[in-house]
Amino acid sequence: MGLEIPQLIKEIKEARQAVEGRDAKMAQRFAEIEKSVNDLFVRVGRPGGGESLGGYAGDAGLERKDAIGLCLTKHMLAVPKVDGVQPEYVPTSGEIDEALTAKKAISKLFRHADLGRLEQIERKSLSAFNFGNNGFILTPEMSSRVLSCLEDSTDIASLMHNEQISGPSIKYMLDNARLDQAAWACETSCFANNPQADLAAGLGELEIKAETLRFIACATSDLMQDSGFDIQGWLLRKVSTGFRNTISCALIGGDGIGKPQGILHPGAGIPICDTSPNTAAGTFTWQDLVMLAYQVPIQWHDGAAFLMNQKTLGLCLTMSDAAGRPVLLSVPITEGARRPAGARFSIAGFPVVVSTQMPDCQPGATPIAFGLWDAAYTVVNRKSTTMQPDPYSAGFCSLFKFEARVGGAVTCPGAARLLRVR
Repeated sequence: MGLEIPQLIKEIKEARQAVEGRDAKMAQRFAEIEKSVNDLFVRVGRPGGGESLGGYAGDAGLERKDAIGLCLTKHMLAVPKVDGVQPEYVPTSGEIDEALTAKKAISKLFRHADLGRLEQIERKSLSAFNFGNNGFILTPEMSSRVLSCLEDSTDIASLMHNEQISGPSIKYMLDNARLDQAAWACETSCFANNPQADLAAGLGELEIKAETLRFIACATSDLMQDSGFDIQGWLLRKVSTGFRNTISCALIGGDGIGKPQGILHPGAGIPICDTSPNTAAGTFTWQDLVMLAYQVPIQWHDGAAFLMNQKTLGLCLTMSDAAGRPVLLSVPITEGARRPAGARFSIAGFPVVVSTQMPDCQPGATPIAFGLWDAAYTVVNRKSTTMQPDPYSAGFCSLFKFEARVGGAVTCPGAARLLRVR
C-alpha cells in the first residue's frame, strides 16, 4: 500500500496539470482529491493510523494501543532524559507488531513459566523487551495517573453571568426608575399623569474593569526531562485550579481593589436580611431560610439558588419540622426545573450550592446567600489565559508565567439577598 499511494498521487497530479488552464472546476476537483489522498497517506504512516484503516477495532485496537505504550516504556528506559532537542520518538509499525508478539509471549509465561515452550518468534520478541538478563518489561497500565487528595474549591464563576470583552472595561447603562402609573381622567383636575415623569431619573452607568491575574510556576530541567507522565497537562491543570480558586474567592469576598468586588462586600449593595428575633443567637432556622428566599422578588426565583458552605449545610440537614421530618428531604427539587449543576439538596424547592468560600455560621456573619446569580453578578473576561516561558531569570529553573484578565461586579443587587446571623 505504501508503494501504491505515491504512484496514485503522481497520477492525480499529472491529471490535474493536464486540465489546468482549460477547466478550472475540474482542476479544483483534482486538487481536492490529491489533498484527500495525501491525508490518507499521512494517517497510514502514523502509529495507530493503520488500525482504523486496516480494520482494527474493539479489543484489537486496545491491544495495539497497549503495545505502543510498551514501545514508549522501552524507549524511556533507554533514553531517560528528554531535553526537547531530539525528535519525538514514534514507534514504527514493525516495533508495534513485535510488542504485540511480546505481550502474547508474556501471557503464555504466566501460565507455564517455561521459555523453552515458546515459539522462536516469541522468544525473539521477548529479547527485544528484556530488562537485565532474565527480566522482561511489562505493559504499563496506569503510568500517566497522578494521585491527589487536595481539597477542591467550588467554582463560583460558573454560576454567574459571563461575558467576553475586547477592551479594558465594559460599561452598562442603568435604568432603575419606573414611570408613574397612568391616571384615570376622572381622578385628575387638568390632565392625566400630572406632573410628567422625568425620563432621565434613574439613568446611570456601571463600569466593570478587567483586572490582571498572574500565576508563576517554576520547574527544574530535571523534572521536565525525567518526568514519566504528562507533565504539560498536569501543570496546566494546576494553573487552571489556581486561577479558578483565586477568582472564586474574589467573587465571594473580594474588596474590589485590584480584584473583583465580592457579593459579601458591603459596597456590593446586596440587601441583608437578619434572622428572626425568635431565633436563638448564633444560629438560624429553616423558617429564616424560607423567609430569605421570599425576600427576593418573585421574578428572580426561576433558577435562583442558595449559597452556603458544607458546615452550614450540615446544620440544615439536622433541622426538622414540627412532625420531625427532615426539612431538606420534604421538598425535593422539581423535575425539569432550571438549577445549577451539582445541586443535590433543596430548601423550599430551591437548589443548594455548596460554596467552600462562604463563611461559617457565627454571630455577625452572613453564611447564607440566595438569589438568581446569573442576573445578580457579571464576570467579564478580557483575554484567555496566556503562557510566557522564561528559562533565564531563575537560574537552573525554568519559569512559566501565566496571565489572565478577569473582572466582576454586582449588576443587579435586587436579585439576591444575604442572611445575617444575630
